[in-house]
Amino acid sequence: MNKYVLSIALLVASTGAFAQNRLVKKAQGLLNLTRTEMEKRQPIDLAKISEAQTYLDQALKSGETKDMALAWNTQGELHQLVFTEELNKAAVQQPFDTVSFSKHLYGCLDAFEKCNKLDEKQEYLQKNKENLMKFRMFLMYDGQFWSQNQKLEEAYKAYDAWLKFPEKYSSVANEPSVQNDTVFDRNQVAYYACLTAYQGKMYDKVTEHLDEALNYEAEAKTVRQLHLASLLEKGDTAQWVDASKKYAVADEVVAQNLLAYYTENKDNASALEFSNSLLAADPNNKIANYSKGVVLFGQEKFEEALPFFVKSTEIDPEFTDAYYNAGVCCCNAGYGINEAIGKKKLTKVQYDKEIEKVKSWYKKAEPFFLKLKELESGSPERWASRLKTVYYITGEKAKEAEMDTYLK
Repeated sequence: MNKYVLSIALLVASTGAFAQNRLVKKAQGLLNLTRTEMEKRQPIDLAKISEAQTYLDQALKSGETKDMALAWNTQGELHQLVFTEELNKAAVQQPFDTVSFSKHLYGCLDAFEKCNKLDEKQEYLQKNKENLMKFRMFLMYDGQFWSQNQKLEEAYKAYDAWLKFPEKYSSVANEPSVQNDTVFDRNQVAYYACLTAYQGKMYDKVTEHLDEALNYEAEAKTVRQLHLASLLEKGDTAQWVDASKKYAVADEVVAQNLLAYYTENKDNASALEFSNSLLAADPNNKIANYSKGVVLFGQEKFEEALPFFVKSTEIDPEFTDAYYNAGVCCCNAGYGINEAIGKKKLTKVQYDKEIEKVKSWYKKAEPFFLKLKELESGSPERWASRLKTVYYITGEKAKEAEMDTYLK
């Protein structure tokens, strides 16, 4: 009796498995019909796709399907048919369904990966590996489609998926074309991810691929700015300061912003420590010298600050801010002497000597402002009034009048 019961139970189980396998075959038949129609340039029959998906859902979820590799391979082919249809529309600039393209692209990639893991006989492995490697580029298309529609979370998801492709799709992780993609620059894709995360106010995700984004030299400065801006948006001042210190050597704007932060908070000790650390790291770095000049300038040590600004201009002959500050240092040094004259009891000879010192400092300022005039000829507000003052002090009336023509 027990033997008969056992035999019946086995027969039922076997029949269930065959039934599930037939569902997969039905789905395959519908997909073959769809392919034939597509080859005749007929629109994809979504009713057939929906029916095939119903069969596959049953087969994949029943737990009774014998050949799961076949089922997942068929599922991947279904997704491939749908996203290919949408991609073909995009290629000829016809209206297409971005949501459908994205959904079925991810579905296709995931289905082929599952098939590969279950494909003990390796019936589908090579084909699916080739498809996975080929279809990876479509994640970039997906990111671009969503970016154009300002759906930034979805765009970020696509770029992130492209970057994490080797981690997620283990069956192709060691393939040379995956390890070293020759179609897209990995660092550039990381930049897209960083930019999209910031634009979409996903500030925590800005740092997800930050190191690689910083290696994209064409936009490294932008990436630094995005990182710092995201930290400020999050209110994380401590991390902003640390990141600013890291970026300051390569970015004069970052260095100036950090120095401005210290100045606003009257943190002279930190400002001095920061500038000294930059100089210790590289005494010939223009930003290091410029930063030390700014700190000394803030302490009204104009004569001490001057050599650091001058060295910055020697390192970078087009560093306009350094020329400007060098000129202002000279003017301020002369102004300080002039202010002190009234507080002293001087003979005529002594007075004349002090006035000559004043004029001498203003005359030292002239070449710095003239260089600024040369480099920023279209911005007279930066140098004309300064040169007018120089010429007023030195008594050069014609040159002073010339500056008036720029100030009108």
